[in-house]
Amino acid sequence: MNDPISDEGALLRAQLTERLRAAGHARTSGVAESFREEPRHLYVPRFIRQHRTDDGGWQTEEVSEGHPHWLSEVYADQVLLTSTWPNMSSSTVPSLMADMLDALDVRPGMKVTEIGAGTGYNAGILGRLAGDENVLSVDVAPELVAAARASLASAGHGKVSVICADGGSAEPLRADSADRLIATCGVDDIPVGWLRAVRPGGRIVAPVGAGVAVLDVDEQHGAHGRFLATAAYFMGLRPADGSPLMVRPDAPDGPAKPCGMPLAAWEETRFTFLVSFALPSADVLTDTPADGGLVIWHRDGSIAHITGDGTA
Repeated sequence: MNDPISDEGALLRAQLTERLRAAGHARTSGVAESFREEPRHLYVPRFIRQHRTDDGGWQTEEVSEGHPHWLSEVYADQVLLTSTWPNMSSSTVPSLMADMLDALDVRPGMKVTEIGAGTGYNAGILGRLAGDENVLSVDVAPELVAAARASLASAGHGKVSVICADGGSAEPLRADSADRLIATCGVDDIPVGWLRAVRPGGRIVAPVGAGVAVLDVDEQHGAHGRFLATAAYFMGLRPADGSPLMVRPDAPDGPAKPCGMPLAAWEETRFTFLVSFALPSADVLTDTPADGGLVIWHRDGSIAHITGDGTA
């Protein structure tokens, strides 16, 4: 007997893949076919919507199977938040996933390491590209590891290895153990352990700052390459103890003064790309209050609040 969710999911996957291809994503046939076949809904049985309230707070709504829009939203080209602050997690927007996987250039039989298991969806696609037995996914959060393993098993990828370890450390990554390494979490520079783990001639694709770096590893385990022509805002690599990167401080309450930076500049991706290297993500938190302004907190305790009227 046919499963209505599986049947509708297959149709929605095909439509999503065609939209991705038409927009210039999933350019390689292997990546496109993997998106067409991999059931994202098995990895995201529930996700969370957040809406601003009139008083400036957040209203949270959980969307799961049974919700009239659950399946169609799972197969939309959008990020899906699966847990909230402080231990946030999400399923990456498919178009960005496809760009990163195209750049990674995975071929059958290659050994692939993923840093940041998330929901397991990306690892499932990697399994289709390289072979399940060739994929290792690493995450520091035990609850995410358990959920990813269960989802991968239900999607037929029981041979994908998902381990609980500090992905920023060299300990879980053996030297020269991977042909390809992909990160689904943001870093401010490439950890030495990642460079050592990838064989000479291999490749690393990782979010660095507000972009995605594509780096080829040389014989001395150095790397050089380029950035993809797209902005990318990933959650940061979580510390080994699983704690949030920063604790959100109180909002500023001092007198406002004229601000030299127009708010519109923060929406310009070329500007924020450069800012991301001057203000590393490990040191900064941002928020957009209900007044349409911008708040920036720094680890050193300093706070900037640019209001909707241009004062700060």
